[in-house]
Amino acid sequence: MTGFSQHSLLALHSDRIMRKFILSVLLVSLFSFSWAGERGFAIFVDKGTFNACQAELKAYESMLKTEGFTTFLLPADWVTPEQVKAQIVNLYENENLEGAIFIGQIPIPMIRDAQHFTSAFKMDQKKFPMFDSSVPSDRFYDDLDLKFDFITKDSLKSLFYYYSLRWDSPQRISSDIYTGRLKPTRSGEEGYRQIRNYFNKLLTERRSSNEMNILVSYTGEGSFSNSLTAWKEEGVTLREQFPQAFHDRNSAKSLLFYMYPYMKDILVDEMQRDDVDLMFFHEHGTPDRQYITAIPKADDFDLYPEAAKYLFRERLRRLQKENKNITEIKRKWMRYYNIDSTWFAGTFDPKQIIEDSLKDIRTGIVLEDVPEIKPNPRVVIFDACYNGDFREDDYIAGEYIFAPGKTVVCIGNTVNVLQDKSSSDLLGLLGLGYSIGEWAQLTNILESHIIGDPTFIFKRSELAIKEPFSGKTDLKSKDTLYWLNFFNNASHPDLKGLALHKLFKLNYRQMSDLLLKTYQTSPYYMLRLQVYHLLQFYNDGNFEKMLKQAVNDPYEFIRRKAVYSMGRIGKDELIPYIASAYINDFLDERVEFNAISCFNLMNLDKMENEVLKQLNESNWLLDKEKRTKDFKNIMASRRRMAEYSLDLANKNLKLKSRQMGVSMLRNNPYHQLVDDYLRILSDKSEPAELRIDLAEALGWFTLSCRRSDIISTCRILASETDINPVMRAELLKTANRLEVYMR
Repeated sequence: MTGFSQHSLLALHSDRIMRKFILSVLLVSLFSFSWAGERGFAIFVDKGTFNACQAELKAYESMLKTEGFTTFLLPADWVTPEQVKAQIVNLYENENLEGAIFIGQIPIPMIRDAQHFTSAFKMDQKKFPMFDSSVPSDRFYDDLDLKFDFITKDSLKSLFYYYSLRWDSPQRISSDIYTGRLKPTRSGEEGYRQIRNYFNKLLTERRSSNEMNILVSYTGEGSFSNSLTAWKEEGVTLREQFPQAFHDRNSAKSLLFYMYPYMKDILVDEMQRDDVDLMFFHEHGTPDRQYITAIPKADDFDLYPEAAKYLFRERLRRLQKENKNITEIKRKWMRYYNIDSTWFAGTFDPKQIIEDSLKDIRTGIVLEDVPEIKPNPRVVIFDACYNGDFREDDYIAGEYIFAPGKTVVCIGNTVNVLQDKSSSDLLGLLGLGYSIGEWAQLTNILESHIIGDPTFIFKRSELAIKEPFSGKTDLKSKDTLYWLNFFNNASHPDLKGLALHKLFKLNYRQMSDLLLKTYQTSPYYMLRLQVYHLLQFYNDGNFEKMLKQAVNDPYEFIRRKAVYSMGRIGKDELIPYIASAYINDFLDERVEFNAISCFNLMNLDKMENEVLKQLNESNWLLDKEKRTKDFKNIMASRRRMAEYSLDLANKNLKLKSRQMGVSMLRNNPYHQLVDDYLRILSDKSEPAELRIDLAEALGWFTLSCRRSDIISTCRILASETDINPVMRAELLKTANRLEVYMR
């Protein structure tokens, strides 16, 4: 369990404040609830919100009790994250705590030095302000084994506390409980009214006994590189996960950005339907906007110039704000595009600006739209950057749950997320009688959060009732025989996936072989994907065996991730498979992209020779000469990129240039150069800052065929008696990170 640093407590609390705080919590506990029971759930709320919303909170608590929870209503002046976590640890250890919700102004942990827990976030912590380069995350509260060092409290925003992930912390997220956030988007009485209204609509929905059998999915412009082969697979996976939803033309919809000029209009209609249970948004986002479409597709040739003029006007307005020379830029564009000045007409005309802004607003959903839409989907998933960023006073996911309508739960991310990630792992559990929290606990990353009630649950469908374990699962069982029996008897792919995750967590001794066999025999896309997720943590060769088959998997996402992982492993034996994917999967934009991204990670000469060999042997390419020429141009570009990695070892370059070479390693593990990196790491004449940065960067070589060598060197260096303490911590952290993938 997490210990609390003496530095943190001394810096944040006096003995008097701590005594007063503990007394207030104990007094509340004496008259508010019973401490016994099998399913504990904690309701953390600030005193102001409690006093203003007491009736609604008590009604929520009463409902939970009727569902079998033992509730712990905890109103207090929650000052620091340590106070909240201390209470969680106590309830988890003594009262079988299952989950918690944070209502109102509950402290927000801002996590640093843990970007490997995110899907994509890699903002430079030295270059950018702490507020921007930290990840707001409730994993601080729900993964009780993670260890953090307190850094500081935000000097301007009292809710925010900064923490660094310790080297001796587990280096993989495994949440012990589930949590949800209910942070209002208004202040004062307006915010309290939001909380009251939320619980009123939540209780209405909870009493409705609604099944999960209507869903809508939307893929926005720019998602998955606009790949049709990536988009079309969702119909297959959702049918596997929610077969009960595919019963008529309106019960399961999969919409794409170019189906209609302004898809926002279509989406508003879908969100205002009374019957939608689950809605996906695969799109780009910010805290205040969902990016739905860009410029509408022109169906008439005459519309293309108008679209281009709009883009020119928008770009010129942005450049003016940056104090650029607009006159010179227009001259440059006229020469380059062979156009005249009429293409820029109206750029700074107030009437045209208004017209353009109205056109722009039709391409996205913004904060002000949501209360007017009154969204009804009970659960909304934002597979997007920043839509769940509760750092902000107002944010998209918050507006959805506080708007009139029936939306009561959102899943959103507090920072940017990876485009190539699955947002629906095990999601079929929601239609099988499992709560939002029980599902999210299995799939948490650092930035993903439940916005709303984490105990929300749909009525069990007939499909669920037919499953032998569904609805009566002992999710806390530590008996591998129980989970093996569960796996063998369940028929739904996500129930089988649940069993695999539990067996993985319990370190089942034959897990690797079970995973490989499951991949080779399962007809389910989503179950094979769970195998991919779990098998990569084993270092016995089975993952490579799976990848060689997975490169031809019928599920595009598995093919995409398999090729990606081959580059991260770096073994020569995988080169023919990467080459084959590049040559044969050119219609799958994301697969081809990942194959190209692997080129400079492998032995460059062997990679080039293999692709040329397969191109030459192919007898089906329509224009072999052009494909060969294109490949050589791509390979030349990847070689130039790989050359930048050599800057790291060049002592004649300035430190800043060498550090840029280090930063590249996070996304580009150059396995061929590991010996050079380890020499620099061991060389005490090298700048300490460079060696520390390099030690951290090598922690991203999680799948590398050289990770054993990296671990060994890090541990040897860390054992030296005269080593810099910061360097030692970074070396041990990297070793621990890599060992997660060495089962």
